[in-house]
Amino acid sequence: MTELITSLVRNLLGFSDTGISVPPMDNMFKPNNRLEIAKLIARAEGLDDIVPTADGFLCSAGNELVRISFDSDNPQFEVLDRLDGPITFLARRSDGALALATEESGLRIGRPGSWRGVGLPDNQARCLTAGCFVPDGRLALCVGSTQNPASEWKKDLMQHGASGCVLSVAADGASVGILADGLAFPYGVAPMETGDLAVSESWRHRVVKIGANGGSSVPTLSNLPAYPARIVPSAGGGYLLALFAPRRQLFEMILIEDEYRLEMMETIDPSEWVGPDLRQTEDPNQPLQQGSVRQMGILKPWAPSRSYGLAVRCDGSMTPLESWHSRADGARHGVTALCEWGDAVFAISKGAGQLLRLVDDGGCMQ
Repeated sequence: MTELITSLVRNLLGFSDTGISVPPMDNMFKPNNRLEIAKLIARAEGLDDIVPTADGFLCSAGNELVRISFDSDNPQFEVLDRLDGPITFLARRSDGALALATEESGLRIGRPGSWRGVGLPDNQARCLTAGCFVPDGRLALCVGSTQNPASEWKKDLMQHGASGCVLSVAADGASVGILADGLAFPYGVAPMETGDLAVSESWRHRVVKIGANGGSSVPTLSNLPAYPARIVPSAGGGYLLALFAPRRQLFEMILIEDEYRLEMMETIDPSEWVGPDLRQTEDPNQPLQQGSVRQMGILKPWAPSRSYGLAVRCDGSMTPLESWHSRADGARHGVTALCEWGDAVFAISKGAGQLLRLVDDGGCMQ
């Protein structure tokens, strides 16, 4: 009887053992409009990843590698190279060498016009989601899934995917080792001051720590209210973490309702699946959720939307310190990458195709 009462109380309070409770946007995640008031720096369809350089940034935008420089008052936009498919990640070494990948041809290291392919198994090469160079010159590389390509991330979520891994690629590309596997879509990796690696694990809504030479993963930030993407160190210490889509109770329920989930995947086009997304659309076939329907022409900012914009600053122990939001009624959703340049933080909203300079307003509520 006691166990029954306890279970009923937990369900009423949203702490259900069935796994459909979602942590609220509260404390350091309390919603604001800081992403919506951020300064627009550049706009390009397919913007996804970013790395800083001496005079600006390198960004991936679809199949293009672009440079954005600040030699004058207005940012200069230059296409450096065009690849054979959308670029799935971008990393820069201290000597200026780059690493990037496409689903079609896998990992490449070098410079625009002078790339060297690194041989990886096909099931790893087509889903390279993030990477970073560590001090000894090796490349730490996230394979989101060995079952699905990077573009089918939603399918991997709906399949309860946990086939991802983190690789270590030698500086010359001659050898590749596995640092950790069995991960649920690793989507970001960053070096830590301890010499370990911080890895964002999207489908388990957390950031974990793994040894630079391998070992078991140890959670350092858990039960996030959204799916984490790429993570980078902050110049003043700590980390910047992008979160690309919100968790919702409806999504969590579908993930545990196997009969419904499997039928949905078999009979409905993936664009119409009920689940997280990078942007809002006006497509009448998109699934509606109670509270997300426009009332009197207005979408409520607190509606349980399929997409959301969220970026977080954490301290050295991965404790969140502040956050930037674009709520349901905003447009700057699907934040996939962050970086610092000068004294400012810059974010990529993949959903909006925008590069943003985040406003330093002390984290005040908007």
